[in-house]
Amino acid sequence: MNRGLNTIKAVVIGLGLGIVGLTVLIVMVIVDKVADSAGPAETTVESVESAGTFADVAVALPAGAEVMTMTGQGDALSLLTRLSDGSQQIITIDRRTGEVLGTLELLPRNP
Repeated sequence: MNRGLNTIKAVVIGLGLGIVGLTVLIVMVIVDKVADSAGPAETTVESVESAGTFADVAVALPAGAEVMTMTGQGDALSLLTRLSDGSQQIITIDRRTGEVLGTLELLPRNP
């Protein structure tokens, strides 16, 4: 009889620990999802700032271009620019050296 009681105690303790563990896991997933929904701009800026130092260099933009938004991840910094003719470009630069890594022209879609 004592052996059966010890087995029942072990099962109850194991299930209790399982319930506590799963509850902690669910809370962690919810906190992670809430943090992700805070907005990509905030997360992106924090990741750029924590990645290291910025370079003190000049980045040449096309004449009359206006920077509309900026986002970064790691060492890459992307600038969404509006050109003087109204078109848009995404210019990606290395934030440590200021080197232009690439330019994407955003063209209107023909219907």
